Amino acid sequence: MAEPMMRQVISRIAGQSWLRKAVVSTPGIREVAWRFVAGEDLAAGIAVLRSLNARGIKGTLNYIGTHVKDEAEAVAAATAAIEALRCVHAEGLDANLSVKLTQIGLDIDEAFCRAQLRRILECAAKTGNFVRIDMEESRYVESTLRILEDMLDVYGADTVGIVLQSYLRQRKSDLERMLARGSSIRLVKGGYWESSDIVYRRKVDIDNAFHQDLKVLLPKGRYPAIATHDARFLVQARRIADEAGMDPRTFEFQLLYGVRPDLQTELIRDGYNVRCYVPYGGNWYAYLLGCVRRIPGGIFRRVSEWIRPVS
Repeated sequence: MAEPMMRQVISRIAGQSWLRKAVVSTPGIREVAWRFVAGEDLAAGIAVLRSLNARGIKGTLNYIGTHVKDEAEAVAAATAAIEALRCVHAEGLDANLSVKLTQIGLDIDEAFCRAQLRRILECAAKTGNFVRIDMEESRYVESTLRILEDMLDVYGADTVGIVLQSYLRQRKSDLERMLARGSSIRLVKGGYWESSDIVYRRKVDIDNAFHQDLKVLLPKGRYPAIATHDARFLVQARRIADEAGMDPRTFEFQLLYGVRPDLQTELIRDGYNVRCYVPYGGNWYAYLLGCVRRIPGGIFRRVSEWIRPVS
């Protein structure tokens, strides 16, 4: 299945009401999930971080969730993020945090969301840690960047940063905008299914946009983070960094937990910083679908067969 079509299918499947029932009732799927998700609670996430750190790999914790419409649930998600930051600090782990703004109330009210984000960033600042704001669908880009800029003014670039998606057609100036603000940037190709007037859909166009952004971000960025499982772009990024005379320790590569651990090992061996994105929480079933398309060898087909609708 072509990657753009696969992304569309996954997006549609993830929104189906039968999904959770199918996942929790079908033998074998939990075993697949634990390849990509630390587990259902913070203790599981911390255990994975310990294991990664022992291998020289940094971590990013993410409490899975998005598009929360209930204030109490959004407050609870922010509280979970604070608990994670405190636990990482107490154990002396090399790990930071990623958070999605729709999980902490952006769909409810922007002011409410900002209040929850400030709670998290206050904790990050006190514990000397860092929070990355994940980018979501295109309709949230401008509000997310605006919120990030305001938080940079208060907490600084050592406490909060952003994710940018290269496949967005009309947002090419966002990279220079964030570089000008001195923000730490995680660069990704992009992972949401959106219309072709908003995002590039052809793989060649997405790849080209990502490559062009790499050439800008690496030499100019504040400890830039390159997030991809495409080995070609890992090679390209290394070449761009070498040509710019960059020390390998002044940037990092980021990969998802359970996806291409061979690349993680190779990069560590070659002296590069590697950070692994470690999700945890009860909503792991939806996150799983976003990971399986990144795995070679037909696993998407097998998982798709497992999660047929249950009556």
